Amino acid sequence: MKKGIFLSIIGIFLVVCLAGCLVKNEKMILSPTPTSAPTATPVIETPTSAPTVTPTNSVSNEIPEPKNDIIIYSLNSDNFEKVAIPVMIDAGKITLFDLVKKITIALEDESFSVKVTNARFEKTTAIVDFSADGTPGASSPNYEASILDCIAQSIIENYESCTAVVFRIEGKEYVSSNFSFGIDEAYLIK
Repeated sequence: MKKGIFLSIIGIFLVVCLAGCLVKNEKMILSPTPTSAPTATPVIETPTSAPTVTPTNSVSNEIPEPKNDIIIYSLNSDNFEKVAIPVMIDAGKITLFDLVKKITIALEDESFSVKVTNARFEKTTAIVDFSADGTPGASSPNYEASILDCIAQSIIENYESCTAVVFRIEGKEYVSSNFSFGIDEAYLIK
């Protein structure tokens, strides 16, 4: 009888401990919803989630954790919805410029032409520089916001310490037929 009660208490204790561990690892990420603003939904962190950088005073231009793949976003040219794409990375490291390059390649695969000349961090802000003839608005003015969303969301989700994404054209403010952002005006803020 005492043995049965003791085993029951141990079982309840283990269930409570495991439930506590699962709640501790819960975090919020943005769900890709192409027709509405991004919404936050809770997910349980797993080994296959996108690699992130731990918070520091400055952000590295690399995702240093040795993961096999990360998630980037692109547009489907058939229905123009945002799609998540797992991407393999070499040796667990990828610079911000290389991450943005992978996004532009995925967009080009769907017939959206975008040319990025530079991508870097200034403290915790990601700066993405487009060439004048390769802005999302130049090649796809009707989908410019969706293309910028794909780039910004891919950066924010893969760099935990990144607090904002700024877009520029050849080192100057981002101005197109659809948007006008100051030189340091953030497109997306975490």
